[in-house]
Amino acid sequence: MADFTRLRSQTSDPAEADALLAASGGHFAFASEPDAGFSFDGDVATDESFSVAHYAIGGEWETSGDFDDLVIVNVTSGRYRWDIDGQQGVGTRSPFLVRPGHDFSCYAEGIDVVNIFLSPDALRDVARTAYGDEDLAVVFDSPETISASHSEHMLNAATAAAEYMQAGTFRHPLVRASLFHSLSMAALQCFPLSADPQERTLSPAGQLEKFRRAAGFIEDHASLPITVVDIAGAAGATLAQLNAAFRVHSGTTARGYLQRVRLSAAHTELRVSDPTTDLAEVAARWGFADLDRFSRRYRDQYGESPSIQAS
Repeated sequence: MADFTRLRSQTSDPAEADALLAASGGHFAFASEPDAGFSFDGDVATDESFSVAHYAIGGEWETSGDFDDLVIVNVTSGRYRWDIDGQQGVGTRSPFLVRPGHDFSCYAEGIDVVNIFLSPDALRDVARTAYGDEDLAVVFDSPETISASHSEHMLNAATAAAEYMQAGTFRHPLVRASLFHSLSMAALQCFPLSADPQERTLSPAGQLEKFRRAAGFIEDHASLPITVVDIAGAAGATLAQLNAAFRVHSGTTARGYLQRVRLSAAHTELRVSDPTTDLAEVAARWGFADLDRFSRRYRDQYGESPSIQAS
């Protein structure tokens, strides 16, 4: 994945807010009464395949327009009502999709929102590899999630992405790659697709072949920003086939195997690091954005807490 950029912005002018959203591929026209207390505070981190944006928009306002990318809107607080092609919904704590080419408008008051911007082409590539269908077209049937539990899953994924951005770990390529994978799969799993991909099973010999190819790819590329989708592509397997093969031959998923290899690399690095080395930086460099989770995995694997070992 390419280097990322981060843009922070503030304004109380609706027209300036329009321009700030344009930097994220949005084409909108905010409207707010002069005494409605409008304010716009944005923090956007961008990679070539996706962006994470946290907006705090105060006052009472409305807007309409569209985005170039597929956008998952996750309103965490405030009042929010949306209209997409005549279909209406309440957005607060109910993630929804703004799809390119669909008419969108909303009315809101005093909101906090995390927007996930996904490139349609990048999402299509993930889906084709994940489901083993090189002709698959990603078309969503509805802007709403499949169920309340899917809404919660999507909201949790978006919230975690915003936390990693704010903590600074988003700048590490392995963290961004992992986030892109988890957000892409959350979108594919939480919103209804026009056609459900058909899954194929592998023979025991086929499972072993896929496992060996995938494990070799992981060992050779663990230091690079690879994702489970990249591993599946290298093995010539769907995600379901890949994980079935890893469960049989390693007792974990492909993602778990990748984390195990990276944990070993982090362990080796800690043992030769300068005493001034930041533990969180080492963890993030190896794709572990959450230091507490990294520490728990490290203790489970090595029977001790992670620390700088060099004298």
